[in-house]
Amino acid sequence: MFRSSNPAFTHNSAFAPAQTWDDLESQGRSGDLPGLSVPARAAPSATMTVQGTVNKTFFLLALAVTTAVFAWSQALAAEPMVNPGLLLVGGAIGGLIAALVCCLAPKTAPVAAPMYALLEGLFLGAISAFYAQRFGSGASLQGGSGAVGLNTGLIFNAMLLTFGILGGLLVGYSTGLVRPGPIFRNIVVTGTIGVCAYGLIAMIAAMFGSFSLASVYDPSNGGMLSVGFSLLLVGLASGNLVMDFEFIHAGVKNGAPRRMEWFGAFGLMVSLVWLYLEVLRLLAKLRRD
Repeated sequence: MFRSSNPAFTHNSAFAPAQTWDDLESQGRSGDLPGLSVPARAAPSATMTVQGTVNKTFFLLALAVTTAVFAWSQALAAEPMVNPGLLLVGGAIGGLIAALVCCLAPKTAPVAAPMYALLEGLFLGAISAFYAQRFGSGASLQGGSGAVGLNTGLIFNAMLLTFGILGGLLVGYSTGLVRPGPIFRNIVVTGTIGVCAYGLIAMIAAMFGSFSLASVYDPSNGGMLSVGFSLLLVGLASGNLVMDFEFIHAGVKNGAPRRMEWFGAFGLMVSLVWLYLEVLRLLAKLRRD
């Protein structure tokens, strides 16, 4: 079974090949389970498909874009109906909770995955507005006039590059040019665990007044080390997308139930959100004032 550093696909038996009666017979162990009845294979219409997963991924993306546009408009409004900071923090925390529920109970994916997309969209819209304002032309909100110097090109380029990477990896995987081998999987899994551990250590250090470790996450830090760190994160997020393709392929091949299409779409959303955030941070570091 393939390993993935995406928490949505970790230790999930739905993507693992089941041990069938034929497997036992090939091992000479059919007598180990006397009286075992062979279950009928599920009808094709009841199993996971690639097209079904793609459709649900587009649906989740549409939900995320809808709430992102709302959060963006609120963050830039002179008199917002909802506090943009609340949308950012609430979306991040709510999205994390929905993601944990989906990971721990995959059967809830048909409900938890759309909730994750809606909440994460609020976070993405608010943080995108923050980037657009912080790295804009220097103008600020003017009460009543609403004049804002926004760097919307930064956001557009981040989205374009994110979906460009997704499309390129998808074409490469579907044509067989990109296939994760054991070394690739070990690098992606180990690297993802490593950066998560580093992020936790940096956060704890910052709580005690030491911000040197966290400086590589600062989007205004254009140093070589900081840019190199962002390139590493973009590479790891892209590697996780490839691993997600592999796990979805395994789920389809092994006849996972149809509801797992939602789970597969959720896993792709997790990697896409991570990739977009890292691309956005990288472009902010590389900006030219």
